[in-house]
Amino acid sequence: MLGLEKEARTRRRRKSTRRRVRHDIVIGILETARNGKLKTHIMKEVKLNFRQLQYYLSQLLSKNFIRKEGNIYRTTEKGLDVIEACKICRKLMEQ
Repeated sequence: MLGLEKEARTRRRRKSTRRRVRHDIVIGILETARNGKLKTHIMKEVKLNFRQLQYYLSQLLSKNFIRKEGNIYRTTEKGLDVIEACKICRKLMEQ
């Protein structure tokens, strides 16, 4: 029994240390903000800390992939095009 518990802990640790690539994070932010979300909601759903989220939001705002409406961040048409382009790339990579 003890061996199974240790194996489960090891598996959980490995899974949590997997690094995400930038485009997965960007797509996560764009998809989350599709219908408009607060910064804290995006942060929680995409699982980023505040500093990381600030970095990505500034990049996305500068490229007009996302826009700020008061306290709400919303994905633009250009951002929606990026999501679709990435989905096409993922399909091609899976084939």
